[in-house]
Amino acid sequence: MNLRLDKTLCLGLMFMLFSMAAFAQAQIHTVKKGDTLYSLARSYGVTVEHIQKLNGLSGSALSIGQKLKIRETQVATPVPIPTPAPTPPTPVVTPLPIQEPQVPTPSPTDHSITSPRPIPKSQLPDDYFYEVARGDNLYRISINHGVKLADMLAWNGFSDSGVSIFPGQRLIVKDPATFDPDLAPEPKPVTPAQIIPATPAKPDTVVIEKVYIVQKKDTLYKIATENGMTVDALKKLNGLTSNDLRVGQRIYLAGTPRPQTGSVPSASLTEDDLLKKDRIRNDLVMPVEGRVLSEYGLRNGNPHKGIDIGAKTGTPIYAVLDGTVVFSGVQGAYGNVVVIEHPDFVMTVYAHNEKNLVSVNDVVSKGQQIATIGATGNATGPHIHFEYRIKGKAINPRKVLPLN
Repeated sequence: MNLRLDKTLCLGLMFMLFSMAAFAQAQIHTVKKGDTLYSLARSYGVTVEHIQKLNGLSGSALSIGQKLKIRETQVATPVPIPTPAPTPPTPVVTPLPIQEPQVPTPSPTDHSITSPRPIPKSQLPDDYFYEVARGDNLYRISINHGVKLADMLAWNGFSDSGVSIFPGQRLIVKDPATFDPDLAPEPKPVTPAQIIPATPAKPDTVVIEKVYIVQKKDTLYKIATENGMTVDALKKLNGLTSNDLRVGQRIYLAGTPRPQTGSVPSASLTEDDLLKKDRIRNDLVMPVEGRVLSEYGLRNGNPHKGIDIGAKTGTPIYAVLDGTVVFSGVQGAYGNVVVIEHPDFVMTVYAHNEKNLVSVNDVVSKGQQIATIGATGNATGPHIHFEYRIKGKAINPRKVLPLN
């Protein structure tokens, strides 16, 4: 009897210990892919807040493999628990990302966004050009038109701002890349009512000119090819006897070369200026491109009033400034000579010429060909003897010529 009671007591005690262990054991869930606090709470019949509080969670973020306490204790024998009404998870307000404005991708026919492409000068409208006036310079033109000097030099193919420009020259002052010939307005159709009976045309007295200013590395062939001409036609139009060119030279592409009167007046110079200043002006062009053979000053004990520049026979000689021819002929040891008078009591002399191409009273423009290189008079080889005189006094041409 006592043994039976002891066994019963032992079994009861063991059942109690097992139950207590079961009650003390926490229920753990390992987070799997797709688990959320809401789905776990619904599955285990608890609330989201309960799981958060039990695990010290402040948000709803979970990670795969995370260990979550679902209940602190569990009973040995599961007791059905009524399923609570679903509690929606606390919404987490996430700021919407700021979206960049959508820019439509241009279609192949969209001309509003295109990559720059070279436009021939002949296709640009007149409002892309400026005609150089007397006294202009590249810097002032760029300022007046609100463009960068470097951009304007690039548009016109100029190597630097020291390139000579001339009155009447047309310069591009507006970015050619902004012009699209495909968008140029087409001419409006003419209705029969707008047709005016033809009348005899009056003689055209307007001289149309097209001038090109020679740049570094230019050749007659290059200029002729780019403008749909032949070299012979270009030489004939400009009165050239050789293919030699010089930077800054004016080449006519259309019209008839004509002289231009006047020049930029120079400031009054004193005797002290003439003696002490290394340079007194910077607006001349070279009379010929060549090598200096003899300098201004004493030569073999005798005064040499100019500078000798050697070049091949027949090479063009150019007027260094606008002016009027006051002598064209032969002067003893000087051979064939051209003398040009300029404003401010300036005269320039070009001697030993093979041939003079101008006559007395001819008005010439800076850069215009006036003669060809020769060896007439007292000369040992083909060259030009060039003089620059102020009020009859010869000064060193290096003070005025763009020599290196």
